[in-house]
Amino acid sequence: MNISALRLSNYRNFADESIQLHPSVNIIAGNNAMGKTNLIESVFYLSALRPIRPVRDRELIRRGCVAARIDATLETVERPQTLSVTIPLDSRKKIVKNGVSQKKAADFIGTARTVLFAPDDLNLIKDAAVKRRRMVDIALSQLRPNYLMHLVEYNRVIEQKGKLLKSLDEKPSYAAMLPAYNEKIAFHGAHLIHYRRAYLEKLARYAAANAQAISGGRDQMSLCYKTLSNIEDPATDVDTLANLIRAHCESHYHAEIAAKSCLSGPHKDDFLVDINGASARSFASQGQIRTAVLSLKLAERDIAQRDTGEYPILLLDDVLSELDGDRQNFVLNKIGRGQVIISSCTIDRYAEMLAGRLFTIENGKVTETREME
Repeated sequence: MNISALRLSNYRNFADESIQLHPSVNIIAGNNAMGKTNLIESVFYLSALRPIRPVRDRELIRRGCVAARIDATLETVERPQTLSVTIPLDSRKKIVKNGVSQKKAADFIGTARTVLFAPDDLNLIKDAAVKRRRMVDIALSQLRPNYLMHLVEYNRVIEQKGKLLKSLDEKPSYAAMLPAYNEKIAFHGAHLIHYRRAYLEKLARYAAANAQAISGGRDQMSLCYKTLSNIEDPATDVDTLANLIRAHCESHYHAEIAAKSCLSGPHKDDFLVDINGASARSFASQGQIRTAVLSLKLAERDIAQRDTGEYPILLLDDVLSELDGDRQNFVLNKIGRGQVIISSCTIDRYAEMLAGRLFTIENGKVTETREME
């Protein structure tokens, strides 16, 4: 899969720019704050309907404009497809696939699939659990529409329950509604755990192979999925998982009322990384941390390819410069297939090694395009 044509209208610092992308490697060059990350983010947005960083959609609209728009032509093994997202300033975004408006995000997300690797991801292992959970949610939402449906419904219930808990001081009778919310949390949460466990099992296997290859066999990497404390085996059936989530919610009834917050459910899930049998977060060197994160990101790509038969679009946002020579070479040797979009301030070395297309961006405009051979 690859994006052959991309048009950005009033998106971030792009006024109206059309770009013809190469099916293999595309290098986006330019100084800082010229629009390199904005271009990569627009491709990511088409796959996930969310920006790279957690900001409001209105912040994606060019200053002084009333709406932003992203249009793309996507080439797949089945047929070309067209994707369009309009982000208005004061109303809901409009998503269109092949000329037809889509009512549900699940009918759009995953049409274009991406794997994003940005400098912030190098802190993935040491960051809070929300960052690792977000990585899994984005990957699974592109591969499993049912997962996305359960995730959307689960997050809606958690938000509603949170508001109810905060209102109990003024309206204590609302506490009678908590069991109904817990039923929905148990139902949707059980499916989230079911999908996450299966995905993390694959991620562990592929990432371990990558880590061994990068380190020359020195680093043995493993993952451990952490969910609710009373779920000993996340691989159990969905009905059993739902019963365990329900019981966990009930056991936290008084604590949640006191805290005015949802304390029970897979919105607290995490996965932990070990290297050579020890916690990477606590004991790994900086080099081992970078190997582990790189292994995870490339494992995302491997899983998507095996699952769908097509490589997802790999987005490398100014991250190669953060890696040493050996890790750079490992990445460059892994991207021989599938579309890759690389942003970089320093392009000379990459342009010499890779075949594809080089774009130079300045102030949201492509000022030069040339072929790399």
